[in-house]
Amino acid sequence: MNKYLLIISCSKLKKKLNNVKAIHLYNGPMYKMIRKMKPKNLDILILSAKYGLIHYNDKISYYDQLMTKDRANELKDDVRNKLEKYLENKTYDCIFINLGKTYMIALENCGDILDKYNIYYIDGPIGKRLQKLKRVLQLILANHRFEFSN
Repeated sequence: MNKYLLIISCSKLKKKLNNVKAIHLYNGPMYKMIRKMKPKNLDILILSAKYGLIHYNDKISYYDQLMTKDRANELKDDVRNKLEKYLENKTYDCIFINLGKTYMIALENCGDILDKYNIYYIDGPIGKRLQKLKRVLQLILANHRFEFSN
């Protein structure tokens, strides 16, 4: 079975809970869709304005912090270190990156790490990104093989 990784931004909409898995704290439309459709062969890393890069099962608590350009720049080194450590000894057929422009700043130092993988950027305005994510999840659930040309 193919294995995939999704890197997604946190959500402004959150449940006011403490010490819960990140996937259950965030409550925006993308998270609702992921919880409903999540394929077993999809791992998820979340780029959080407060916590930096976290695994979707990491336990976190409610917060109210926006990702700014300054915050994204502050997180760069930590995001790189966490991503490098996370990907150590893991293989993925594709990494899907679903981040807005400000969040992408935090990944700027990760090019050499990500170059080893097939990368698919889920980009565009939030509505388009939601549609594209839904399609990606549907294709993964259907065991579709993603083809990439180098």
